[in-house]
Amino acid sequence: MDAGKVGSFISRLWDDEVVPQLTEYIKIPNKSPMFDKEWAAHGYMEAAVALMEKWARAKLESLPGATLDVVRLPNRTPLIFIDVPASGNEARADDCVLLYGHLDKQPEMTGWSEGLGPWTPVLKGDRLYGRGGADDGYAIFGSMSALLALCEQGVPHARCVVMIEACEESGSYDLPHYVDHLTPRIGQPSLVVCLDSGCANYDQLWLTTSLRGMTGGELSVEVLTEGVHSGDASGVVPDSFRIVRHLLARLEDAATGAILPKELYVEVPAERLEQARQCAEILGDDVYAKFPWTDGTQPASGDRVELILNRTWRPQLAITGADGLPPLQSAGNVLRPGTALKLSLRVPPTLNGSKAGDFVKQLLESDPPYGAKVTFKVEKDGSGWNAPQLSAWLSSAVSQASEDAFGAPAAYMGEGGSIPFMGMLGEKFPKAQFLITGVLGPHSNAHGPNEFLHIPTGKKVSAVVASVVAAHAKASGAGLT
Repeated sequence: MDAGKVGSFISRLWDDEVVPQLTEYIKIPNKSPMFDKEWAAHGYMEAAVALMEKWARAKLESLPGATLDVVRLPNRTPLIFIDVPASGNEARADDCVLLYGHLDKQPEMTGWSEGLGPWTPVLKGDRLYGRGGADDGYAIFGSMSALLALCEQGVPHARCVVMIEACEESGSYDLPHYVDHLTPRIGQPSLVVCLDSGCANYDQLWLTTSLRGMTGGELSVEVLTEGVHSGDASGVVPDSFRIVRHLLARLEDAATGAILPKELYVEVPAERLEQARQCAEILGDDVYAKFPWTDGTQPASGDRVELILNRTWRPQLAITGADGLPPLQSAGNVLRPGTALKLSLRVPPTLNGSKAGDFVKQLLESDPPYGAKVTFKVEKDGSGWNAPQLSAWLSSAVSQASEDAFGAPAAYMGEGGSIPFMGMLGEKFPKAQFLITGVLGPHSNAHGPNEFLHIPTGKKVSAVVASVVAAHAKASGAGLT
């Protein structure tokens, strides 16, 4: 494989077709089902599927024997399934590569800069702004770009399966049904490529070594059937917000942010501790400087290694929404009947997410203060994922691919977010190797305002995929996969 030709081919394809396609994709407000209960009626998901299907199907003529299906199970979000036959005789006939991404999006979020918006694609220099371009609309285009680049040079590769799901941002609850349904067509992948992760800078390839799990839901406290005059009731009726604070104190140290129950921790593997130290040396203050701090605000710790471990291997709580609180301009002197909060609790990669959810529910609902009505409705309970050790062939391939595409060595770090598909695949295909990477680097702000796709990194990541898929074929033929 000529890495220079691969890079040039992919760059041209992105400039001519991929960026324009992503521009149109960003315009479609296809929010994940958790955020758009009427997604089927609204039709935005279908519009996104149609856009990607039309482009990818037109490329199949360059990939002999390739097929594309939009698979639809009853009452579930659709899934794009592309099957590309092996090319050449290097790989074993029973081997394959699985490439994964998703096309659903997070909701709008407020705070977009002037001239930018979630459904308003804006190209500024190397950045394409708008919701979903980087998370994760580019994945199908990156995967197909890589395979087309190999085909253009006649480089052998194993059979490749591309799967693009439509409910990842809701916890991928439809995906297990599709994996079970499609298992005979998927086969037994020895390499899984996921383009839904992040990068700590745009200067080198970053491989994701672990992903935190997540549990969360709605914590509700009710003390009255209706609001009453605060002057009459305060001191007699306990304030629901104070009770919520009391309950949260069971879970989190308010002064430090540390999660208190030992049941929500795991021992961090020695290899991940060493990788955290290496990443702290590579990134320096960029470990925290990438975030849009207000003047004077400081990170949770002055120790960069501790910050990385907090983000990747320790449980952490965020309050992401509230109900029962009127806007400031309409907040009268009323003791409110109740308060509800949306809790997002990230849990360590190797902790069972379902058991963590059950534990938190018991912790918050038991022995309610003042006998108040306390409920915690678990909405997410996904486990995390810890990557298996890289095989020698993949470690070598990744190193070479990073040097070819980025001109710098690869780096390894865990991610604080969740990709439910990875844990599921790790269990279903325990012998598979994983290449988990992405374009979500500094300031790209997935899920928040001003999300952008760094186009040069998208091109380089696509070139890395091509290089690794080519190396996989050689390793497969040698019996190393």
